[in-house]
Amino acid sequence: MQTFVIVLTVLGMAVMGPAVMVLSLPAASHGLVLVLGPPWADREAAITQAGGHGIGPVSTPLATLAQSDNPEFGARLRSAGPFLVVDGEAVASLCGVSG
Repeated sequence: MQTFVIVLTVLGMAVMGPAVMVLSLPAASHGLVLVLGPPWADREAAITQAGGHGIGPVSTPLATLAQSDNPEFGARLRSAGPFLVVDGEAVASLCGVSG
């Protein structure tokens, strides 16, 4: 039982570390953004309706990279559903991408 608790604690910390880093990023309004939402939400449709477009060939079950130059983009996405919109440039820097 103690081993199970230790393993569960280590796994929880491994998952929570990156999640806390992403959730602590500033909210974004336009430009390159990371759109986080539940897997059942149609993020692609919401992104298009908000005036943006998805970036990349695929989306993950919980996140999609998107781009828009419209300053209202982030607000429109947040009002369209349970979406968290964070600065895509900041996410890229967490992953070691610069420029």
